[in-house]
Amino acid sequence: MQRLEFSYSMKIEFSAPVVRHCFSLRCLPFNNTWQRIRELFIDVSPHNVLTETADGFGNRILTDRITEPHTLFSVYVNGIAEIDFSKKEKEPLNGIYKYPSQHTACGPLLTAFVAEARPACAGKTPTETAQALMGMLRTRFSYQSGITGVQTTAEEALSLGQGVCQDYAHILIALCRALGVPARYVAGIQEGTGETHAWVEFYDGGYWIGIDPTNDKMVDERYLKLSHGRDFADCGINRGLFVGGCSQKQTVEAAVRVL
Repeated sequence: MQRLEFSYSMKIEFSAPVVRHCFSLRCLPFNNTWQRIRELFIDVSPHNVLTETADGFGNRILTDRITEPHTLFSVYVNGIAEIDFSKKEKEPLNGIYKYPSQHTACGPLLTAFVAEARPACAGKTPTETAQALMGMLRTRFSYQSGITGVQTTAEEALSLGQGVCQDYAHILIALCRALGVPARYVAGIQEGTGETHAWVEFYDGGYWIGIDPTNDKMVDERYLKLSHGRDFADCGINRGLFVGGCSQKQTVEAAVRVL
């Protein structure tokens, strides 16, 4: 078991006042049998009446509608979590995680990758398959920011040969699903300071198991999970609409420290 102190901070600066700002935030960590949130502080400014709901994947969502004009929108969340994988419970499989999604459909490059990987993964367990695919991915894909964006698909990222954690996750999810291993996208925070992170969970023997293809390792108890879904489209941390013609600048910082 690991006891973690975590924080998430986001600021959006608008060049001119905006109004009627409706937003949804997926920045509250899961609270379940193996990830227990012991302390939680939330500050959203400005806000009107914050409401917590859940989406169809069980992700916690904060929503609100700000009517007053503002040029700065800020979110700060911090707290203490206890992560204990020994307390994980079996979960029924939602069949949606077996099939391609918006960002994970296989084109010619992914289809060829699957054909190459299939013999090496024959007869392997889901865990062994996911690990083998991660190893193969590392030989043909490298980390580079600024190459891809939030709309980049797994096929497009693979064609570029470079990308960020979101792209690593989308490609591995596409490969796993194509080889019969249910997989889903996870957004969260890992130990250290930086931005939010993305990794993969695959389904094996009734359990969801985390794997981090960006860092070429299995997920351990130093990761904090914020949300999961079919791909990035289900896990966007900040979504909003507002009225006002202006530019905007967003800064994000996230941190996890082992206590």
